[in-house]
Amino acid sequence: MSFFKKRKAQSATEYLMTYGWAILAITIVGALLYTQVFSQRSCATAGASGWPLTASVAPDGNEFAVNTDGTVVMAIKNNFGKDISVTTVTGDTASETLGAPVAIADGATVAVTTTVNIAGAGTQGDCYTESVTITFQTAAGVPVKATGNLNGRY
Repeated sequence: MSFFKKRKAQSATEYLMTYGWAILAITIVGALLYTQVFSQRSCATAGASGWPLTASVAPDGNEFAVNTDGTVVMAIKNNFGKDISVTTVTGDTASETLGAPVAIADGATVAVTTTVNIAGAGTQGDCYTESVTITFQTAAGVPVKATGNLNGRY
């Protein structure tokens, strides 16, 4: 009888070891997928970041586009509390004074296109992070600046 008990114990041990290795393999693959080892590395968090949320102007709801030639189109929202006129958009590498100031009423959003070269001409799929400063003035003519970052992929 002890022969059959040893045989059952060995069979149970082999059964548990087989399932143990399978569970270990699934856990390792799951951990690698969770940490995104197999995916393409992502850029810095895409979108507009670092912009003051109140008393300023900022891209509205991350609505901006950077084309591969570096031109930027931004939907700028006026959170300043007064009507303003955007006069200059400055990137890390270039600055553009807009031909005519862009008037934005309090609480309104207006699309502004600039030729500021954001991080140079990129290749499709390249990441960019660019510090952008929007200079605007109130009706009294006081110049005010709002600075933040635009992050994403061409």
